[in-house]
Amino acid sequence: MNTTTEFTTEWHLERSRPEQLLSYLDLSRPFIGQINRLVTRFRDVQFLCEHGERPEALFHLRDALAFHLVKMSRWWNFDFCPRSTLEIQAPRFLAHVRAHTERSIEDDTFYDLFTLQRHLHGGDARTILILGHDPEPRMAEILYGVDGQRRFRLAHALRGCAPTWEEASWPDFAEAWLAARTLRARNAGDREAARDASLAQAEHERARSWHQRHFHACCERHIFALYREASAELLQHRSAHGRLEGEAIINSLAFRVARQAVQSRLTVRDLMRETGCCGSNACPEAVEIERRARMHVFISVDETRQTVQLAIVDRLGSHPCRED
Repeated sequence: MNTTTEFTTEWHLERSRPEQLLSYLDLSRPFIGQINRLVTRFRDVQFLCEHGERPEALFHLRDALAFHLVKMSRWWNFDFCPRSTLEIQAPRFLAHVRAHTERSIEDDTFYDLFTLQRHLHGGDARTILILGHDPEPRMAEILYGVDGQRRFRLAHALRGCAPTWEEASWPDFAEAWLAARTLRARNAGDREAARDASLAQAEHERARSWHQRHFHACCERHIFALYREASAELLQHRSAHGRLEGEAIINSLAFRVARQAVQSRLTVRDLMRETGCCGSNACPEAVEIERRARMHVFISVDETRQTVQLAIVDRLGSHPCRED
């Protein structure tokens, strides 16, 4: 698809607002799909800001998307470099972020907490910025925040009472979200739900390291080895949330394997052979990689890129897997 003709300024102004793309307090939508959509929309809007008609609302949208890229990097605790991820120099990108925060007191407060901390006592764990209530009706009494040490917190927020913040803190929002579910299940005496949520917390700790490396370009040199490592590690997940995270990560790596094979004009099996990873199950493994790569496109790729990226996977079919 040609994003300059099919996804116009009007289309993005209507469909690319951050609140439409992102789910901050509801993690039923995995990280990879959310960040892929956010990055894609920023790139497209940035392109439109540099070419053709440029209404003021489009610049505001670009600035908002830039801010939410920074916010998501703190929310999920992943490494993010504007130059390598977006091909835009950091000073220019941060100028977009600051332009947005100048128009939003709430977003400026969040940004300040993770940067200069002008609005609070720096590093004070007792100063907590409230992020919002859990959107699930059965979790309505749970309140989330982030403290002056840039750690995520949760509290009980009973009507008419001041919130009671838990002493524990977490490096990303997802772990606080899972901790809330563990706590609620234990308080309700639901042993099965408590076990699933507690297991999900441990499994998320393993998934977090993969999220942090999501944009590491250097990993492409070893992408097949990373795919196998992730498969061996994350397919062991047993909780509902852990399986959701693990499958999204493995599928994303499978797509990167497929893309590297196509760019190298190799079959997946030939790529495996070149890396010295071609064993007796090479053909079934190649088929599984193609299946997972397709799943990634359908689930975690922005709609503006699905046709193009599905074509990459389709090209693998022109090189059938043959037994030696």
